[in-house]
Amino acid sequence: MSKLTFESIPNWESISKHILGFPKIRFVGVINNMGNLVAGDYKKGIVPIAEIEQYKICMEHALELFMKKDLDDVLGPLDYMVSKRKKIKIVTIPMNNYIVLISTESNTKIEPIIDEIIEFLNSMQHDK
Repeated sequence: MSKLTFESIPNWESISKHILGFPKIRFVGVINNMGNLVAGDYKKGIVPIAEIEQYKICMEHALELFMKKDLDDVLGPLDYMVSKRKKIKIVTIPMNNYIVLISTESNTKIEPIIDEIIEFLNSMQHDK
């Protein structure tokens, strides 16, 4: 299976709208390997907990994923990470030099949604 890359997905806007259509998804963004948010938006009607430009967590997640690559040879590549905070859950899905960052309501049963999102992203890669 080929790796998914941001460059290979020309219709990020429609993809993010699709992902935002999942229940309890609050935010979808794409982070480059420098930790900068290069695309993203909140679900319509959501009051942001943090403004997009305040998502310093982007840098944190990029660094964390970079550091975890040391274990890829032993444990296999990282599929995704979830961090739970009091108000939200944050899902991080690596895509080569990019990261898809998704925030959800804190009470979301996230694994089935993550599996669907990864399947959707992979299908978009194969449809291009």
